[in-house]
Amino acid sequence: MPDLGELTEGFSLSHGGRPEAARLLVVVTDGESHDGEELPAALKACEAGRVTRYGIAVLGHYLRRQRDPTSFLREIRMIASDPDERFFFNVTDEAALTDIVDALGDRIFGLEGSHGENESSFGLEMSQIGFSTHRLKDGILFGMVGAYDWGGSVLWLEEGHHLFPPRTALEDEFPPALQNHAAYLGYSVSSMLLWGGRRLFLSGAPRFRHRGKVIAFQLKEDGAVRVAQSLQGEQIGSYFGSELCPLDTDGDGITDVLLVAAPMFLGPQNKETGRVYVYLVGQQSLLTLQGTLQPEPPQDARFGFAMGALPDLNQDGFADVVVGAPLEDGHHGALYLYHGTRSGLRPRPAQSFCNSLLKKKLEDAKRHRYRVLL
Repeated sequence: MPDLGELTEGFSLSHGGRPEAARLLVVVTDGESHDGEELPAALKACEAGRVTRYGIAVLGHYLRRQRDPTSFLREIRMIASDPDERFFFNVTDEAALTDIVDALGDRIFGLEGSHGENESSFGLEMSQIGFSTHRLKDGILFGMVGAYDWGGSVLWLEEGHHLFPPRTALEDEFPPALQNHAAYLGYSVSSMLLWGGRRLFLSGAPRFRHRGKVIAFQLKEDGAVRVAQSLQGEQIGSYFGSELCPLDTDGDGITDVLLVAAPMFLGPQNKETGRVYVYLVGQQSLLTLQGTLQPEPPQDARFGFAMGALPDLNQDGFADVVVGAPLEDGHHGALYLYHGTRSGLRPRPAQSFCNSLLKKKLEDAKRHRYRVLL
């Protein structure tokens, strides 16, 4: 049993505790406490702090030594909240703990979950905020893949104020009937700037209907979401939307190209090649598919697992982009460099190099003291 200091400090605001959060204590032990005289005061502190307590008695030590566990069980029952049938467990040995995991998990989730008509439903308790982030001059966009029963959501933080859409704001794009399918909205987040200074946020939901989805949207001050366009993945399990890369090719501050990755895309011979979809950003039609990029020849690569915009490396006046393929070259990984153009991206890579080649270039650079140009 924790001492009084642990009880008072463990849930304190100074240690990150939130006044509105459920407070939970799980005690798993195979023997009586050595400071039992402090137990009544500790339990009183728990009651005052509204701490829900689960007591789990492991009887293996007593059974192996043929000792009477009565006083041990009495103490653990005292520690556990009432009623015993809900908050007290006992198992014959350590291995039997696995038998109560599901039951204990359901009860804890029910305690932590959003209360209302469906107490097993989660709102923002399991959000995993910060799974993805996108920083802008006026704030930060966070992905929350676990929000709303793992349907996912986003959070906008600006000068100490936060804004996130309610569950109902996403129902048109992510219907309630599919909420148990875990879309993972917020797996990736980004933004693009359009003509006239208009800005759209971007977020990927790579598990939506198992094919993936990307939404381009505005987030209103009241939390309402206005979706300008949504993009759908074409292959089950491809994780379409797991990585996003907007690109301003001509350097005028306006987004010209949006790259959407599907790194688990299966190519010929069921090889996990990966694929990147190239969308042109226009004024009339917002996002128009220009084509796709993929490694050649097809191989297990997970092409598109990571992407990044680059400055104008070849000095032709247009920004470039690099695409990672971490499973290529026998899982050593590879990078593909694509040059930008006035109308988007060149469909063929200007360069591709694997980890072993890069290592050799770096060794040559160190040996000859010259700069390596990728």
